[in-house]
Amino acid sequence: MIEANIVNCRAGDFVLMQSDQNWYIGVLIPNFYANSHFDVSKNFTLTEHDIENKDDFDYLIKLAETIRKNVVKFSDREVGVIKLIK
Repeated sequence: MIEANIVNCRAGDFVLMQSDQNWYIGVLIPNFYANSHFDVSKNFTLTEHDIENKDDFDYLIKLAETIRKNVVKFSDREVGVIKLIK
C-alpha cells in the first residue's frame, strides 16, 4: 500500500499527495457510474511535467478537470488506495 502526505488540496476537486517515491493526485469524479449519484475518488501518478507544475494551483485544477473528463485516458496512471499519513 502506498503511504503519502497531503501537500495541497481543493475541497470537492483534488488532493495532491507525496510519498517517498512519487507524487499523486486524487480526483473526485461525480456520478462516476451511469445512472447513479455516487461520487468516486481515484488516484493517479503524476508525470514529470505534472511534478514540475505541482506548485501551480491553476495547473492542478485543470489537470483534475482533464482527468475527470477522460478517466480512460489516464487509466494507465491510476493507482490503488493511498493511505494518508501525518
